[in-house]
Amino acid sequence: MKIKITYPKADKIKMEYKKFINIVKWPIIIAIIMCPIVNLVTGGKAWSIIVLWSIYMFWKLIASPDLVEYNRISQFVKLIILSSILLVLINIFLAPGFMVEVVPNVLFGGLIVAAILFFTDLDRQKHNMKPLLALIFYSTIISIIGLSVYSGENRWALAVLGGVAVVILLACIIVLKDYLLEELKKRFHIN
Repeated sequence: MKIKITYPKADKIKMEYKKFINIVKWPIIIAIIMCPIVNLVTGGKAWSIIVLWSIYMFWKLIASPDLVEYNRISQFVKLIILSSILLVLINIFLAPGFMVEVVPNVLFGGLIVAAILFFTDLDRQKHNMKPLLALIFYSTIISIIGLSVYSGENRWALAVLGGVAVVILLACIIVLKDYLLEELKKRFHIN
C-alpha cells in the first residue's frame, strides 16, 4: 500500500517572512537589552522607554500580527491605540506639553476612520465590532480622565473626543440593535 502525502505546499511568501522574522529578532533583542543600559550610562531623559515602546509597536504591528482577528479595523485600531500610548510616553519622558491637544486629535481621527470602515461594510464587519468598541472605550476613558485632571484652556479636544465616542457607540446600538447584545454575550460569555 502506497500512502500519498496530501499536505499543502508551503507558501513561499510565508516561508520568506518567517526567515525575515528569525533574522530580525536578534537585533531587536539586542536593542531591547542595550537601550536601557545605554540610557542609564549616559544619563539624561528616559528616551529608552520610547525606543522600547516603538520596538514593541513594530513587533505587534509588523513582525507578529494577530492570527485570529487580522482585519482592517482591528489592525487600524491597534495602530491608533499604540500610537496614542507612544505620544503619551513622549509627552511624559521627553517633551511635555503637547499631549492634551495631540492625543485627542489622533483618537478622534481614529474613531472617525474606524467608524467609516465599520459602517460602510456592515454585513462583514459586524462580526468584528470588538476593536471598534475597544477604541470607543479607550477614547471615552481618555476623555474622562483628561477632563477631570487637566484644567487648561484647550479642554475642548477632550470634550469633543468623548462626545464623538458616545455618538459612535449610540450609532452602533441603533444600527445593530439586538445583534449587538447577542455578539456581546458571545464575546464576553455573558448569560
